[in-house]
Amino acid sequence: MNSRGAMQHADQWLAVLRIGVGVWFIKSITGKWLLVGGVLPVPMASQRWIETLPRILEGYAESNPLASGRAFLENLVIPNAEMFAHLTAVGEGLVGIGLTFGLLTRTSAVGGLFLIAVYQFAALGLPFPRHGLRLFMIVALVAFFFARAGMVWGLDGWLSRRNASRLT
Repeated sequence: MNSRGAMQHADQWLAVLRIGVGVWFIKSITGKWLLVGGVLPVPMASQRWIETLPRILEGYAESNPLASGRAFLENLVIPNAEMFAHLTAVGEGLVGIGLTFGLLTRTSAVGGLFLIAVYQFAALGLPFPRHGLRLFMIVALVAFFFARAGMVWGLDGWLSRRNASRLT
């Protein structure tokens, strides 16, 4: 296999990873999005998620070793938990759709990085093994951003090729 073929092969495996991370984000919204008629997902937080999030955040605040982390959670996030429930549900959904379909991949990677970084900051007091997935996600999202991971098996690549053919 020549170097061009090896590079294309690597791009395909990066696309597989991008799709897998996107599906993980989409899976994370099950139970968070409102379902109309129990079937049709609507990009807003379900009542279950609105009720669950404050309890999760209270546990994070209690164990957060940073005074600033506790204050952020106790003074801003927990009192506004319903708003943050909607923001996390919609944000995770948009990131998941963007990564899965390779659409606005760089923007989706930045959005995912923001979400994961905030979650990591909030959950600092949890045992280290709980941080492993978030650390992996940060590394993967940075790679997706810099490698333009939506160009292979993604709508970003299709749109780019389509626009290029219109110009010629």
